[in-house]
Amino acid sequence: MKPLESRARFAVIVLVVIAVVDAFAVWVDWDRYDLLDRIVNNGSFTIAEADTSDSRNAAVGALQLALLGLGAVGFILWFVRAYANVNALGSSRRFSVKWAGWGWFVPILALWRPKQIANDIWRGSDPEHPEQTQNEHAPVALFVTVWWILWLLSNWLSQIGARATFSGDDASSLRGATMVYLVGDSVDIVAAALAVVFIRRASARQLLRADRRQTAGSIEG
Repeated sequence: MKPLESRARFAVIVLVVIAVVDAFAVWVDWDRYDLLDRIVNNGSFTIAEADTSDSRNAAVGALQLALLGLGAVGFILWFVRAYANVNALGSSRRFSVKWAGWGWFVPILALWRPKQIANDIWRGSDPEHPEQTQNEHAPVALFVTVWWILWLLSNWLSQIGARATFSGDDASSLRGATMVYLVGDSVDIVAAALAVVFIRRASARQLLRADRRQTAGSIEG
């Protein structure tokens, strides 16, 4: 079994930063929504206020995009190694290790293949039955499924918000796009938090399973 600590630590740090930036983005989204709502309803606002909102929104968006890339690299590096460890822990995989990386980028298949691999990691790292191979029908922790659903939802909302922003030609449509971003950023905070939980708990399960297998081998020897 290859160590996970350094990869897990890097992924967790980036995900925590992502969650913090998302929390700031929610405030930026709400402030921008309020501004656009005043514009739509003929309320008071200044050009300077609008310029500040545009600049701040663009800066936060660029930062989120950069962190998304960094977070994807960190998480996938951990994900690939955790999946590679499954066989070393005496369990089994349904797919080759390469799918733990490429599965995120194949259109359509990316909607479910990473979740299948996450399930394999969770089941294959079971410390309660260290000598048994993976049971494909064994339950997976609920938070793993919730994380996956929220991850997909966050990405879907971001895409909707982006399309609405680029196609919007008035304050009303931009206000709607901003609300979509606000909800998406809120969902992403929870998804990032659950991803951290998944990394930490799956890593701990692998360490415990490896330790118990070693202990059992020593007793038998």
